[in-house]
Amino acid sequence: MKTIKKYSFLFKDLNTDEKQILGSGVVFILGTMFFIYLLGTATPHRQDAKTRNYQTYFKPKYELPKSYAKYSNHVYNSKFK
Repeated sequence: MKTIKKYSFLFKDLNTDEKQILGSGVVFILGTMFFIYLLGTATPHRQDAKTRNYQTYFKPKYELPKSYAKYSNHVYNSKFK
């Protein structure tokens, strides 16, 4: 309280409007600093997305080879003759 009274002479000659303008400026500066703090701390860390190396990437095929029809006919015919 002593420090407030010590520096209160700086604001005694200001009228009400000037005090409100000064107070609004202080609130704006503090709000801006708080907003910048939130922007700096609230952003999540981003991980690098996995990328495919298409020179070595192999997409598996789930289709049966053409020779499978011959093989399956051979197995079927050998069991059921």
